[in-house]
Amino acid sequence: MQRIASQITLLFLSLIPSIALAENSAPDDYLAKKPLVLEVRYCECLATKTDGAPSDLLPSFLRESSLLKVSVSSKDNGFASSRELAIGYEFKPVAGSPDQFQFNYAGNYSTSNGNRAGNGELLLVQGQWVNLFGSQHETQAGSQHSNVAVRLAKPGGS
Repeated sequence: MQRIASQITLLFLSLIPSIALAENSAPDDYLAKKPLVLEVRYCECLATKTDGAPSDLLPSFLRESSLLKVSVSSKDNGFASSRELAIGYEFKPVAGSPDQFQFNYAGNYSTSNGNRAGNGELLLVQGQWVNLFGSQHETQAGSQHSNVAVRLAKPGGS
């Protein structure tokens, strides 16, 4: 009798993690825990016009690029990665400017033509894309580009 009670208790306890996880079934549920999203876009394509500002991303780059999202708070540091991209970051709010942040980063992007890397410090304005690093390589087939861009946004993309 005690053995049956032990087995029933064990069965019940093994179901508790499943019940607890069932409440948070969507990845977006976790975005609500932090007020901002660091969006990182990367692509083996041209990101900006040659005479454009680093924040003037081409619509084709936004369409073709892969997107990595990281939920963050207004003062945060961390690391995010995908199969092709790894980036470490730190940002701090700028005093007196609620939508501006000091952004430090170091990243590595593996492309079909090798690895591209960049690091630096810049002013990141909430909602504005910034091209962090990239490359242009001339081949017989023409120019090949690779670029990595980021922005800090509110969940939902603004």
